[in-house]
Amino acid sequence: MPETNLFQLRIGLVQAFLRENKYDGVLLSRVDNFAMATGGMRSYVWIATDIGACSLFVTKDGRAYYVGNNIEEGRMLAEEFAPLRCEMRKFLWFENTAADVIKKEFSGKLVSDDGTLGENVQDKLTYLRALLTADELEKYRRLGKLAAAAMTATVAGIEAGQTEAEIAARLVAEGCKRRCIVPVRLVAADDRIALYRHPLPTEARLLGGGVAERKVRGYVMVVGCFMKEGLVASMTRFKRVGDIPGGIPDAFARICGVDARMQEATEPGKTLGDVFAVCQQAYADLGFPANEWHNHHQGGPTGYAGRTAKGTPGHTFPILDRRWERRVRDIVGGDVAFGHAFAWNPSAAGVKSEDTFLLLPDGTKEIVTSTPSFPAVPLERVLGRATSVVKSGIAG
Repeated sequence: MPETNLFQLRIGLVQAFLRENKYDGVLLSRVDNFAMATGGMRSYVWIATDIGACSLFVTKDGRAYYVGNNIEEGRMLAEEFAPLRCEMRKFLWFENTAADVIKKEFSGKLVSDDGTLGENVQDKLTYLRALLTADELEKYRRLGKLAAAAMTATVAGIEAGQTEAEIAARLVAEGCKRRCIVPVRLVAADDRIALYRHPLPTEARLLGGGVAERKVRGYVMVVGCFMKEGLVASMTRFKRVGDIPGGIPDAFARICGVDARMQEATEPGKTLGDVFAVCQQAYADLGFPANEWHNHHQGGPTGYAGRTAKGTPGHTFPILDRRWERRVRDIVGGDVAFGHAFAWNPSAAGVKSEDTFLLLPDGTKEIVTSTPSFPAVPLERVLGRATSVVKSGIAG
């Protein structure tokens, strides 16, 4: 799909959102929503923030406006918007804000994703960030291969005695070599894996003292989120470099079984709450404490965010809601079909399972972060039946 067609379809999706909610226009200033509405354009400068350096304003009749200051104008128009038809509203960096510019020219029920203009609709935009066209699903396939290659290269180079910070640096470098941003890089060695579900790699303090950097002795967990064109692929892998606690291999296989059952349960027409009920039962069935899921979120749909939503008990998020296809088709015409991407990540003390997979419009599933060079987890033994899910085991 040409970039112009993808842009028109994404703007049509935002237009459908505006009509559905009876809004006259929406100002999108967050990095994730800017990418969602443009098919992957980069509005950020500093990646450690939710708010971009420029905005996009979309009206209910489908007009799109780039809104930004003079600093960003040149790059955005030459390198992001070049092939697209998009009007421009600019201002000097020290004079105004995007919201100020829009208020002066437009009227009606105007909203924003950051609260600077009318109602803050960030939460209402959740489903739009999860809807993926055929072109975006193909982007995910490519991104998944890049993420898997970066993770595989990182894990292959891990040796006993390396620090968590060194491993994290290698992960970022391998991601950047493949033109991916790595906004999340978590690394834990040995007993830290069981202690923390979000283990930032230990690093030396600028002025010394504090927590000492940890070196890998037995085994290590590496977690990475890889972002390109606004889409995010998430995955977790383990490597053994020495002695490993006796119960870990079995617990790891069983937590992969929980993940497999969640992936199997992710079906069109169901809700996140439906899948979460399967998750809860799977923990108990596979020998974990029934409330183990209390200790960490279990993941959920991804797309133009690390997680566009997180599964929780009773969550009503509909999986592949076909109504949006009809709404967008009425606006842009032609054939419109959406899929989703998911990254479930069940975990227990010392173990975790995480991959990104696609749920295609026809209901079929496809793991995009597969790492075939890793040993495979014996899921048929774990589940006691056949399964189409494949999970990577602990590398040696």
